[in-house]
Amino acid sequence: MNIRQMIQENNKLQEAMTPSNLAYYTDMVVYIRTTRGQEARGEALLLDIAKQLLEAQAEGKTAEEVFGEHPEAYCRKLAQQLPERKSMSRLQYQLMIPWIALTWFFLIHALIGFVTLWIGGPLERARQIPISTLILLAAGASVLINLVMNGLTKSSAQTDPKTKPTVHVRGIAIYAVIAIVIIAIGFWLDQWLPVLSLHPGTSLLLFLIGLLGTRLLFRRT
Repeated sequence: MNIRQMIQENNKLQEAMTPSNLAYYTDMVVYIRTTRGQEARGEALLLDIAKQLLEAQAEGKTAEEVFGEHPEAYCRKLAQQLPERKSMSRLQYQLMIPWIALTWFFLIHALIGFVTLWIGGPLERARQIPISTLILLAAGASVLINLVMNGLTKSSAQTDPKTKPTVHVRGIAIYAVIAIVIIAIGFWLDQWLPVLSLHPGTSLLLFLIGLLGTRLLFRRT
């Protein structure tokens, strides 16, 4: 079974649990699904636990009698045996940002082209995509996402609730300078780089390829 099928089967098994056993099992589900263990192995483990619990329930036993009073303690031991999820490398992460930005850009370009065809507008202009625009979009998306994520990471690092959130002016200034440089380079490249002419169908195909590539290249196991 794949992950979705295991989750569906798990939900069916939960319907047969008593309220107290279900509450206990729900704590186990939350713990296992929030660990760094591989998702498929975790769901398979939860499915086995659910079946074991239902067998014990049929014999008149409670979840506490089978797994102990503390579900987290029981799950902690099991979670240590799960292989960890494959984390995305720094290079993969940095490549994923412009990849996704360009992927959705081609969808928007395709939609604009199809609407232009439908209303009988000038398709030739709608087909044009300056290469400098693609470069600006890819680089700009990377700078923006890194700026946002950098700010979120530093904010979450402030563990003291009494501490007022601080604005990291230096980091913002660095990314602002980078953004200005990218825009300047983009305008300069616009004078030298050619313009692509893509049919809306071609842009739609590029979007589908990009979507498939996102699942294959940047998927975490």
